[in-house]
Amino acid sequence: MASIFNALNIGYSGLKSSQVAIDTTGHNIANAQNPHYTRQRVEITPNDPLSTVPGDIGLGAKISQIVRIHDEFVYKRLQGTTTDNEYHQFRQETLDELSTHFPEIDENGIYKGMEEYFNAWNDFSKNTDDSSLKINLAQNTRTFTAALRNTHDRIAAMQDSLDNQLKTTLDEINRLGKEIAAINVRINTDEAGGNNANDLRDQRDKLELTLAKLVDIAVSKGDLQPDNTIDRHLIESGEHYHLSIGGASFVDGSTWHPLVFDHEKGSKLGTVYYERQDHVRFDITDYIHGGKVGAILSLRDGDIQGVLDDLDSFASSLAIYTNDIYATHATTSMKGDTYFDATQTIGDSTLPIGINDNESGSADVKGSFYVKVYDIDGNEVTRRKITLTGDSTFQDVAAAINASDQDDLDALGDRVLINAEEVTDHNDTESLDDTGDHVEGTDLDDYVQASIETTERGDLFSLSLKQGNYTFAIEEVNAEHPTLFAGALGLGRFFDNRTAGDIRLNRTLDENPTKIGGNGAPIAGDNTVANRMIELQYEKIDFFLPADSKNLRSNDTLSGFFRMSATDVAAKTASAHSSAETSETLLTTVVKEFDSISKVDIDEELTNLMKYQTGYSASAKVITTIDQMIQTLLNIKQ
Repeated sequence: MASIFNALNIGYSGLKSSQVAIDTTGHNIANAQNPHYTRQRVEITPNDPLSTVPGDIGLGAKISQIVRIHDEFVYKRLQGTTTDNEYHQFRQETLDELSTHFPEIDENGIYKGMEEYFNAWNDFSKNTDDSSLKINLAQNTRTFTAALRNTHDRIAAMQDSLDNQLKTTLDEINRLGKEIAAINVRINTDEAGGNNANDLRDQRDKLELTLAKLVDIAVSKGDLQPDNTIDRHLIESGEHYHLSIGGASFVDGSTWHPLVFDHEKGSKLGTVYYERQDHVRFDITDYIHGGKVGAILSLRDGDIQGVLDDLDSFASSLAIYTNDIYATHATTSMKGDTYFDATQTIGDSTLPIGINDNESGSADVKGSFYVKVYDIDGNEVTRRKITLTGDSTFQDVAAAINASDQDDLDALGDRVLINAEEVTDHNDTESLDDTGDHVEGTDLDDYVQASIETTERGDLFSLSLKQGNYTFAIEEVNAEHPTLFAGALGLGRFFDNRTAGDIRLNRTLDENPTKIGGNGAPIAGDNTVANRMIELQYEKIDFFLPADSKNLRSNDTLSGFFRMSATDVAAKTASAHSSAETSETLLTTVVKEFDSISKVDIDEELTNLMKYQTGYSASAKVITTIDQMIQTLLNIKQ
């Protein structure tokens, strides 16, 4: 039955509802400048009425819930565009830095150094006996190789820096994951009684967006809960929570699985692992593509590693082809600097020996080279033609140089051919007489000894003279299709080492540039080697990784290959700028959409504040009126 006290309670409920609504509005206004705050709304509904005749009597109002105006679909778009934007912005910044290591290639740096280097060879070719020209060539070689090493080292330092940033970023990702798991516990506790943990959900969203900047994440929050009765944009997430990175479960409710950064044995770059609770690890490096981490990995393992590979390819081919030509310069000894497995066949070796097409057209034949011997007057006294096949081992090549009779030929079989005019006719190796004079003591093995030294790092090839007053050289039979045997093994070399980070003028020549030779045969005025060096800059040669010559990267001139590499860096940088601008524009659009739904509008809040203040005053008037009624009743009784 309705009573005057029910009327008093109605007024009280109105006061209470208006008070909560004012508190919520004040909370919105106080957090208006908080970029991670979502505006909240109170849902005021009537209390269950008192059922009477002739009709129900209302019993006032109540706050059924306080919700945040959050659209999960728009939020996911914001999360995705945030990830993409961070990825492209980081790539742009890093590629901008990378491009500074490739200045105007016509003015300075590696390209200018290479130009001056070949100019020095050109000057040297005019008088190969001039010591001042040798010193000039040595100095230009030092400048050129120093530019290569410095550029390589700076870019390698960038790669190391990215590796360190990756470790630091993963530490932050783990911290954020741990915080999200802890917040999930609090959300579950607060919402167990049917409440809405709005501020805690905002905190979780903030952590998610921060995490989305760092890495591409996939978040599932259970069944979505739309409520158009409050706001058409209200689409809140459900109770269940799961966040994965690279397909691996990172946060599952209140459980957190950390990511681990570790270096594989023999690798200078770190790997990202997902670690289960039983400490079993899974490599997920290749499955991370977005955010700062995705950008780091794409740069570290892709763009920057590609530039380093290009520099190594450039340095390797420069050293191998140059050394192969320089081996034509007659000398008294040759000791290689490239380690190999002496029992391995040339066909299976990773060294670039015989990778060129050969003059015979036979797929099995890897080309031919001469080992020539000169007397003190520069006259050729003997030569031996060594023809390599895919089945030749390095031991076989040494044996072919040392071969002295038919038994040695028989032991080699068809693996290495000696003095064969037609390499397709293996029967031409029935006899061994390098000079054709049928005179004992005039064959190659009487002057030159080949040997293989075994070390802890591998085997080294060397050639030495058996008697004084002679010199020897290695010369390609077909310069257009060289075997690169001498160049690949570093025999009679002009350059030491084959990588961009280590290449330099041969130590002996660096210490005494007057020992640089531009001649083939030891004859004054001969400029065969110097001329071949000049021609090298215009020839198309093969470029490959030092560690794997079977993986041919390009066939181009030295300048053409370097220009291609530098242009590729410039093109990637320009593309990164375009992508960054596009992603920034898209993010701005999504942020505006998200803000229009979830951010605080001060004008709207002030309007609501006046509305709730008016309601509060009206409810207070109801209570005042009821109080007067009660006083009237009490006065009647008196």
